[in-house]
This record gives sequence, structure tokens and C-alpha cells, in this order.
Amino acid sequence: MLLKYKYKLKPHKSQGLIIANWLELARRQYNYRLAERLNWFEATRTPVNACPLNVSVVPIERIYQNIPEFRIQTRDGRKKDSNGHPITRKGDKHPNIIDGYVAWETVQLADLVQTKKLFPEYKSIHSQVLQDVIQRVQTTMDNFTQPDKNGKTSGRPKFKGKHYYNSFSYPQLSNTNIVKNANGRYCINLPKIDLVPLVFNRPIPVGFKVKTGTVIREADGWYISFTIEDKSVPVEVGEIQPTRKNSKGIDLGLLHYVVTSNGEFVEVPKFFRFSEHRLSKLQARLAKKPKHSKGWKILKGKIRSLHQLIARQRLDWQFKLAYHLFSNVSVIFVEDLQIASLVRRCKAKLGDNGQFLPNGQSAKSGLNKSLQDAAFGQFVQVLEYVAWKLGKRIIKVDPKGTSQYCWQCLNKVSKSLSERWHSCPKCGQELDRDYNSALLIQKIGLLSTRDEENHFC
Repeated sequence: MLLKYKYKLKPHKSQGLIIANWLELARRQYNYRLAERLNWFEATRTPVNACPLNVSVVPIERIYQNIPEFRIQTRDGRKKDSNGHPITRKGDKHPNIIDGYVAWETVQLADLVQTKKLFPEYKSIHSQVLQDVIQRVQTTMDNFTQPDKNGKTSGRPKFKGKHYYNSFSYPQLSNTNIVKNANGRYCINLPKIDLVPLVFNRPIPVGFKVKTGTVIREADGWYISFTIEDKSVPVEVGEIQPTRKNSKGIDLGLLHYVVTSNGEFVEVPKFFRFSEHRLSKLQARLAKKPKHSKGWKILKGKIRSLHQLIARQRLDWQFKLAYHLFSNVSVIFVEDLQIASLVRRCKAKLGDNGQFLPNGQSAKSGLNKSLQDAAFGQFVQVLEYVAWKLGKRIIKVDPKGTSQYCWQCLNKVSKSLSERWHSCPKCGQELDRDYNSALLIQKIGLLSTRDEENHFC
């Protein structure tokens, strides 16, 4: 089992300067290596409307000009065979170009030696931290070029500005790196940085080993996130068969954040909405300050801290709600909402004379702000994590029609968004619209799981 534990760092002033300098150098290295990959990617592809697909715009000699054909291994490999001998040995020759494709990760990792010769400031950075930068670039390009299990790829990778590259990683840390200094204070021993004090607010669980550590910059300072592992703890838990007694359906909305099939109504917290006035005042004051002045930087810090406070309030509240919802059941049914579709802009409307007509986007923008403040997507992720941690289960159901049908007789009762009461003419059900949806979600979930069982039987 893999878990992540996050702790607040309290570096000394000199250590804070070193960490900030490392982060900036890592960001520059990331952008440079990403540029190498993107230049190669563009040079080896040709627009279909420009020339034949089997012809490259860039000459072959130029494409491979800075890439050595082979690399020589400088030491024995760490992986060993069944007899305890290294699988790869010092002096082995490995190709850098395989079937015309460059093994970019190994090429760029080998090129770090040249980088340290040209830019001596990189010698101060731990070697594994720099190697992790190359691996991040590789992961980014893999996500761009290779489809995932659903056949989708991420967008074209972007270069990172100063405020968008906020972490660097030590791929190999251990429990021995967490020590006490001479004053008895807990510290993390970061190679080439020394003992950095941290707020060790909870111990590492017994049996878990620290694998990696990621130093993260946030609005209120530095943090470190440990990836810890215990191989003896199973990752997967047995699936619980849902019944009417051990399950509940929940309906997510903006009038009531959660309505359960048990009849519980949870109000919307509106963390952003309550802080919006204060935020707008700070931003108005910021607009009057000269850019990069001392007052401008102070106000930027206050705005960052307020956004961070809102995000933390929301996440903390969602975790407490998730644990509360799972307190008396083992299975929760929830709608499989497509949040990106819900917050999408309205389509433009054109008149006969080519002018744009009102399309309701001004009203939709306020709805979008409330949807993003509610953060339903994040709440579903929290539910999934809490369910996994407690050994319970969350099942997503198709949201289509859950507000338009009666939960009792499944008769269609069409309602506009402003109608908040469900009244079925067929069976006489009279109840809140969201409560009806929660009951219907539970019913659909129970029926769908029963059908899956019959199918496999």
C-alpha cells in the first residue's frame, strides 16, 4: 500500500535560499529539456497538406546532429540476475537510437554531465533531484504522445513559468532521514541541504517505509510530501455487495450540497462566495500598485494566502462530510457527473446580419462560479479515497434523467430547473425534488449491480 504524508518545513533563512535556488534551476532545466523534446517532435512530423507523409521537412543530418549513436556504460548496473551478478556491466555499449526513435530519457540523463560543466551552479544540486526533472519531462511527453486506457491523451506540454513549477523530488529517501537535531527537534536530512526542521505532527505508521520526498512551495511556505509504502498491506479490498440497508444514494446540487436517500439535507458551504468581497477589495488595491513594487508583492502574498485558505477550508469540510456519509453505510451511490461539460461556455448565437446575439453566458458565468466553488469533482475524489481507506465502496451511476423520473413508479415527471418539488400524478409521490433524485440514484445503483451479478452468473 502506498500513502502520502505531508509535513510543514521550517527551514532556516540560508536553507530557504538554497531550496528556492534549486527550484528555479530545476524549472530552467525542465523547460530546456522539454524544448529539446518538442523540437524533435516537430522536426520529425510533416503537415499532411504540405508534402507527403514519408518526407521530413528537416534534413536527417540535422535531426540527429547532437545525439550520439551509442553510449558506454560507466559502471555496473544495480539490477542483478538470479546468481547475484549485475545484468549490465561497465563498458557495455547501448544504442541511443532504436528504429529511428531516440531513447530520450537516457540521452538527457547522460547529458546532465555536460550541463554541470557548462553551468557550474548545477553542481550544487543533488544528482537524483536533477534526474527526477528528466523523468518528469519523460512522463509529460508520454502523456502527450501515448493514449491512456480510455484512448485519450493530454494536451501539448507547456513551459513552466516561475509560479507554475513548485516542487522538486528526492527519489530515494528513507526513515533514517527523519532525525532529531541537537535541540531535540524533528528534522529531515535532505542531501546537500542538511537538517531542515519540520512540524512532525503525526508519526510514520508502523511498518511503512519512506520511499520518496517532494519539497513543495505553497503560499505560506515550504512543505515536504513523503510517499510511504508497506507491501504487507493489501491495496485492493473485497467488494461489498450493496443492499437497501447498507447503502445510500446521494444527490449533489447547489441548493443543497448533498441530499441523501435517508432524508438528510446538507447545506452548501460557499467558501469562495463568503470570501469573494474581501478578495475583490484586495485585487482592487493591487491594481493601483506599481507592478513588482514592495506594496504590490505584499498584496500578492495576501491574495495567495486567501485563495489557499479557501481551498483548505473546502477540502477539510469535504473530508469531514465524506466520513460522516460513510458513518452508517458501506456503499454510496453517486452520479457520474461530467464537470467539464457543466461549466462549459454557452455556444455563440449569430443573427442574420452576422452580429452576435445574447446567449445567456452572463447568467451562466455566475452558475459556473458556484459550480467551481462547490468543487463536486474534488468531492467525488475525496469520497473515493475515504471509501478505499475505510474498506467501503462508492458506485457511480448514469446521471441522465435522475431529476425527471419518479423514484417509486419510474414515471417521467418533467420539471424545469426552477421547479424544486416533485409531484407524481401516477403514484401520488409528493417530496422534494433533490430527495426524489437521491432515492432514484440508490434504486438505479441497486438495480445495476444486481444486473451485473446476473450477467456474470
